[in-house]
Amino acid sequence: MGRGVFRQYLAAFIGSLSAMVAGTSYGWVTPLLSNFHDPQGDLPLTHEESSWAVALIEFGNLFTSIPTGILLDRWGRKPFLLGTAPVYIFSWVLILTTRSVNVLYLVRTIQGLAMGVIYTTLPVYLAEISAPDIRGALTTFFEGMWYLGILLEYILGPFLSYSTFTLVTLTVPVVFLVTFAWIPESPYFLIMKGREDKAIASLEWLRGSTKIRGELDLIKRELDEEKREERSWKDLVSTKADVRALLIVEIVVLTKFMSGISAVLSYSSEMFATTARSALTADHYTIIMGSLLIITTVLAGSLVDKAGRRPLLLISCLGCGLSEFFAGLYCLLDTSLDLSGYEWIFLLSIMSYCFIFSLGLGPLVNTLKGEIFPSSTKGFGSGLTTMTDTISCFVCLKMYQVITDSYGVFLNFWIFSAFSFFGAIVIYFIVPETKGKTFSEIQESLIVPKHNTTTIVKFNFPLPSEQI
Repeated sequence: MGRGVFRQYLAAFIGSLSAMVAGTSYGWVTPLLSNFHDPQGDLPLTHEESSWAVALIEFGNLFTSIPTGILLDRWGRKPFLLGTAPVYIFSWVLILTTRSVNVLYLVRTIQGLAMGVIYTTLPVYLAEISAPDIRGALTTFFEGMWYLGILLEYILGPFLSYSTFTLVTLTVPVVFLVTFAWIPESPYFLIMKGREDKAIASLEWLRGSTKIRGELDLIKRELDEEKREERSWKDLVSTKADVRALLIVEIVVLTKFMSGISAVLSYSSEMFATTARSALTADHYTIIMGSLLIITTVLAGSLVDKAGRRPLLLISCLGCGLSEFFAGLYCLLDTSLDLSGYEWIFLLSIMSYCFIFSLGLGPLVNTLKGEIFPSSTKGFGSGLTTMTDTISCFVCLKMYQVITDSYGVFLNFWIFSAFSFFGAIVIYFIVPETKGKTFSEIQESLIVPKHNTTTIVKFNFPLPSEQI
């Protein structure tokens, strides 16, 4: 690994500590659910109150994604990411110093606000600092570090007191704040704002070489082409290529989160508590699940620039659909039959879902966010698609408990399965391959020729044979 490649990996890793910060806030509540439901716990909650505590982080997320996307090209990528650290530190201090349901709701909402900024900004930053041949791998850092944050909470939560657990979690944004301050801003943004000297310094540091003139000129040409007309959020739908880019990312985002990953992560301890009838406890299975998510995301990072985006997405959707179908079938049969000795079916289904999800749907959403949109609307597009994932996550998290109480948990899994299969069909027809392409080449691939096309939702898209 050359010095330039190492520095890009280092920048991606440290920048993705922001995703780890978001992951800790997301996973913090999961190991505490049993504590919350205990009348003698640190903060006793009803099932309704705990469902709001789980879901409100997505409610906060809803309000920052669009403003962040609008302002991203004015203020830069790095300031937005750095600014989330003090917000998280403040929120954890509130948790440490109070024991109130209303304060808990407030904290979850505040953390959601910061999470929306990270979800919108980080995919753009990772894509723009990466060379085309390793961009796929580096953009998977987002998902891997997010899972690492969740896993940290899964591991520590069952074994630490409420206060100690929260205090340890507070250290993560502190580490991010201290380290990311030394990492350069995106060279794309610096050139966009006419700060060429700083862009050269950024690019030289990231590539580990002073021989960056060719890449610098390429970036300038790409941005010049996009600046011929002043862009706004309306440009997300100004041409068929723009609409296609937006539709591609929206469909993949919706498939990812409506496949149920948010509910699986947040309610995993309760899911496993009803099926863990072996020497291992629900906490052990939750830790195994979190570890599996990270390992598979690392595997995806090594495959995405070799196998390509389309194959991994399609395999992931089909695998998720099958795994969740069998998880739902087990839960349905478990209500009327004695399935003692067959708990492994449910456990295998959930673990299979996590494995196959992290191979494609999980990490590649952020890859596509950073690749598909042109630089001039990347912020707008990332903000809008972040709003989509926020709404779908909020619906999943809030309705999971409602559906479980009203109809049974099996229905949740079958709904998730249906979305996964539907996503596979749509992705097959509309998602192009972007492996190894420059941003300008990707934009050219979105300009649809008039011949050899198939019509989908009133827009012309190349046949799958053209996309591979």
